[in-house]
Amino acid sequence: MKLLKYTVLITALCAGISALAHADLTLVTTESLPNSGAATELAAFIAATGDTDATMCDKLDTSDPFPGGPVTQNGFTYTFGQNADGQFTVTVAFNLTGTGQLVCGFLVKDGGKNVNIYSVSEAEGARGSFTLLVPANSQQFGQLSHVDVFCCAGSSHVPDSGTTAMLLGGALTGLGALRRYLKH
Repeated sequence: MKLLKYTVLITALCAGISALAHADLTLVTTESLPNSGAATELAAFIAATGDTDATMCDKLDTSDPFPGGPVTQNGFTYTFGQNADGQFTVTVAFNLTGTGQLVCGFLVKDGGKNVNIYSVSEAEGARGSFTLLVPANSQQFGQLSHVDVFCCAGSSHVPDSGTTAMLLGGALTGLGALRRYLKH
């Protein structure tokens, strides 16, 4: 009975730790940029996040508020919609496993000068899907100008902390069970 209690406890701990290890997308800042050139936007991203090795690895330009369906280019898939509050969103899905690059953030620009700058945790930058809010201004609510994806050098072969915790928990559980049965 004691073994069953420990097994349940370790399983619950592993599930809890792995739940904490999921993607970290952080809205760093919302600001107004006077110029929407690539160099200005990269400089704004670096200044906001501190990722000095960031490069622009993809840019989706759109002249419409939202294209009709998902757009796929350069290994990124962009899907457009609205959240429950009616805010316009862009969901970006990607898989950079094995490329040596990690997504370290995004910049979403509305039809005016407003941008939202997001950062992504290093452990989650190899593959994933993130939903970004399009900034709104009073004249052009929800209009999307473009989305920039920023990549940083990194290794996509390192497992995230949730996987590591689950493997460690499973190994400790196995060792505990083996010890109990060898003892008798």
